[in-house]
Amino acid sequence: MNLRKLYQWVKKGSRRWTGLTRFERQNIIDFSRGVVRSQSSQLRTIARSVGNDSQRRRLQRFVGGELDMKAWGQAWSAWVVQEFRVRAVTLAVDETKINARIGVMVVGMVYEGRCIPLVWRVYRANDQAAYPAEGQARMIIRLLKVVRAGLGGSQRVRVLADRGIGTSPLLMRGISALGWTFLFRVTKQSKVILSDGQAICFYDQVTQPGQTYRATGSVFKKRGHIPAHVRVLWAAHAREPWALVTNDSTLSGFEYAQRMWIEQAFRDLKSHGWQWQRSSLEVPYRVERLLVLLVVAYAWMLKCGTYLAQHHTLSAPKRLLDGSYVRRLSLFHEGLYAVLANSPGF
Repeated sequence: MNLRKLYQWVKKGSRRWTGLTRFERQNIIDFSRGVVRSQSSQLRTIARSVGNDSQRRRLQRFVGGELDMKAWGQAWSAWVVQEFRVRAVTLAVDETKINARIGVMVVGMVYEGRCIPLVWRVYRANDQAAYPAEGQARMIIRLLKVVRAGLGGSQRVRVLADRGIGTSPLLMRGISALGWTFLFRVTKQSKVILSDGQAICFYDQVTQPGQTYRATGSVFKKRGHIPAHVRVLWAAHAREPWALVTNDSTLSGFEYAQRMWIEQAFRDLKSHGWQWQRSSLEVPYRVERLLVLLVVAYAWMLKCGTYLAQHHTLSAPKRLLDGSYVRRLSLFHEGLYAVLANSPGF
């Protein structure tokens, strides 16, 4: 595995992070490498893995600096889609929290069982007064517009969200206005108004595992009559059905399974990787800038894992009871373990 080549891949590619100064780009490269080496989100530990106390002060200045997060989000979105060679982009939207102190709304690109964060908004958790004044739906639409500015208007994009976010006609309209499609899970009480005017609770149309239901009509009768296609799916081993709404008639609904990949990414950023939950930062804008380093380090390891997969040098697969084989580790962990094992001085 040519780790030097992969390092140069990031360094060379960083020149396309438009809107950032040369020093900002170098800080991101150096300290994201420090995140990998230390497997930590603590500033002191990251800086120590890079150098001496002067590196800690340099890292503190970066985290407390004035990095333009909008410019970063646009450049990073374009770079990720290009470098990971994705044609049809699927985005997942979800919120995560850090020890009930900090809330983070994340929009990420799903990729090989994981999700690479592209843009995010940080705020104090469990504090209504500190929540973004525009509200959840408008906040997400703003984030999506940053991604769109980075990708350009020709990219096909699908957006996935769980019912806590997806039960929102405002968000559905916003995504449609971008020229994108959505596939949202909604609450059990949601109804579809059919062409004959009948309003039915479509969740109730499926009563046992293995069943599905499809219909076309409009949803949210009291909030705008959004034209939509509904899908209800109850997988064989699932505890309950998915009640889904989309503006894309070609979707079966099973595509929604990719939304869970963002939850896997949150685990990797936290206890399975960078230990983000142990970070002591509590000021939202500082957390936003720390997350830049964690995300670049994360994408770096996913790229390393992809490199290993392409060259058929992954860990031995796991054999299932039916005789089939599956990958034993995620691409993130494949890349991380290879870097740590083969390049102590990385």
